[in-house]
Amino acid sequence: MSVRSGLAMGGVAAAVAVAMTGCGSSGASAPGGAADAPASSATAPAATPSWAATPSWAAGLGSGVTVIAPKSAPAGNGSPQAVVTGVIASEASGDFAATCNYFPPSFQSQCKAGMAAEASASPSAMASMASSIGTVTNFAVGYVAVHGDQALVGTTGKFCASGSCYSNTDPAALLSGGKSFSALWAEAVSTESSSSSYALAPVSEIGGKWYIYAPSS
Repeated sequence: MSVRSGLAMGGVAAAVAVAMTGCGSSGASAPGGAADAPASSATAPAATPSWAATPSWAAGLGSGVTVIAPKSAPAGNGSPQAVVTGVIASEASGDFAATCNYFPPSFQSQCKAGMAAEASASPSAMASMASSIGTVTNFAVGYVAVHGDQALVGTTGKFCASGSCYSNTDPAALLSGGKSFSALWAEAVSTESSSSSYALAPVSEIGGKWYIYAPSS
């Protein structure tokens, strides 16, 4: 598996992309309830929850999809927003190994081993990884679309890596474009997506906690 650049996902998971190229992962998600932010089931709820948002474009995502308005969240695995916040915070602090905590449990040991190998290689290797990971400024979580145990997280901010930068100021970018959730999910997890343009961060729920999606090899 090659986890694509985090900058293609709004700054998410670039450290693991660098360290884990060529490693495998089971990555499959299992149904369950979110700890902090409720996720919808495959069937649309009878009533709109108080934490849900209903922008005019939400219907275009398809049935059974719940949209959550932009809101901050502390780093952790309790919600899709918390996972993305955690990855960004880990990368910003330079604690790249901590990024592994936001990937599926079955992937974490490989991730940490890859990070350790990068760290022990040479100062130039670490500098190269830091350059590839880049920097994020004015970061904020955007809209989130949840369908069962899958979620797509939008982000805003300025993302720079390897001398290239791009910005996104629209918290509904891509989600409001009229494509279905399934189509957007397929695009988000594709390893062929460009690392120099904005994309949504795919997140999956496993055992009641949320993690950055890691596709199988």
